Amino acid sequence: MMDMISTSTADDGAENNSDNGGELALLLPGQTLRIQIGDVSSSRKAWKKRRRNSSPILIPCSILGLNREWMLRWNVMTLLHQVGEENPAAGGAVAISAGKLRRAYKKRLGGDLQEHADALGYDSVESLLQTLFDDRIQAEYGVSTLVDSRHGNLVLTTALTRRQARAFSNSAGMVQFRPDSDEEQKMIHTGLASVRLSSSIGRMPKFSQEVLGAALRVSPYDEAAERYQQGDEFNAFVYSYEVAGDNESPLLVLTADDPRGKGVALGGTGTFGSSTRVFKRRNIEKFQHETFERELTNLIAGEGPISANVVAVSSHSNAIFVDCGVGRKRGKKYGGGTAKVLGMLRFEDIDGEMDFEAGDEIDVFIKAVSPQSGRFMVTQDSSIKNKNQKDLKMEKEADKRKERLSNKCSQDITSLVGNEYDGIVKAKSKSGDWYYVQPAGVDLPVGVASIMDGQDVSYSSGDSVRVRVEGIDEKRGQLSLTMLN
Repeated sequence: MMDMISTSTADDGAENNSDNGGELALLLPGQTLRIQIGDVSSSRKAWKKRRRNSSPILIPCSILGLNREWMLRWNVMTLLHQVGEENPAAGGAVAISAGKLRRAYKKRLGGDLQEHADALGYDSVESLLQTLFDDRIQAEYGVSTLVDSRHGNLVLTTALTRRQARAFSNSAGMVQFRPDSDEEQKMIHTGLASVRLSSSIGRMPKFSQEVLGAALRVSPYDEAAERYQQGDEFNAFVYSYEVAGDNESPLLVLTADDPRGKGVALGGTGTFGSSTRVFKRRNIEKFQHETFERELTNLIAGEGPISANVVAVSSHSNAIFVDCGVGRKRGKKYGGGTAKVLGMLRFEDIDGEMDFEAGDEIDVFIKAVSPQSGRFMVTQDSSIKNKNQKDLKMEKEADKRKERLSNKCSQDITSLVGNEYDGIVKAKSKSGDWYYVQPAGVDLPVGVASIMDGQDVSYSSGDSVRVRVEGIDEKRGQLSLTMLN
């Protein structure tokens, strides 16, 4: 996306950052950055097999900046996971004191937490940290603050085990920003990233500063040239970071849609595009011996209505977390016992206006259950009652197909009902009672064609047929046709 420039090497990742007034931000999926679209005509496909039509498209873009408080929040969480140790004062949880955190922040990232506190109007680093990690953030990310009763020091703790914390945080991208001189809440991107040298070993790694390439990842079904224009500015989510993704230079890939919810891969390998959120997996004593009304494994999609209490409203997750009295058993390596499981209610699944706060009681229906990942989704849409998870999944896929169908067609399909066209058979269903047919001489996609009652014929791929438009197959979300001959 960008031309390479000469690099400078330092003994520590933060040393060169202070030279230009910048510091490093540790980027993980789900973080929000401000971007500007570049030359759309230079877009390319993301996958190596670029001839594949379903490959995502990468549109060149520039990173403008990010919110200062959110940069601090993610930096602190990631440092806690990278250097925190099991602490008796925190009940054996992975923790880090405010003093050690300040030193690690300056050494590894080149920034000063006290300067950030002063700029944002806090009288101390401790006050800043307590504000950054309030009850809402604790419910969402499992990171909280407490005071060590022995020394009176502020301590940050995480719900992850030490192994999970290290594996999750070590894949973070290191991208350089500097404070905006006009707006205290903004950090401006310098155009550089810090990359660890492959020859660097030992406890004192060496880094080089390299120009960062950036691209917006879009679906091939989006008309990128029409939807995005050069110079457009908007907020986008971090999707992945590749050290050598842009002609051996670092590449940051972003997306207009929040990547969270696409799976959790704590402890996974490779780029961190698949690790999207820190779920609380540590044995928490207050839930150890608690009993619950329902077991997670016994929940059934379509069940409801169920009375639930609102625990937290997260604008960052675009969701509400609710307590439905659901719990799950813990594995032996996590200490055994049981743990509470909160349901996730996305804003889009709320019936009516989004006017909830912690402590409210609402009625919900079970939308989806994922026992392996230890979570479940709920909705206020009563139409899903008594529908199983397979039916709900098929309806969702059908809705997506219908949306793509409407985007592909230049005219309203309902206005074509009854029209007849010549067509070419593309494939036969496994059951043999319908075919995929491409209407010829008209701007219509491949449709699902059924055989008329009383016909006893069979077709092969490439056969010419006559079809009639019946509308949209609601079950499959595709164009519905009838074969006439």
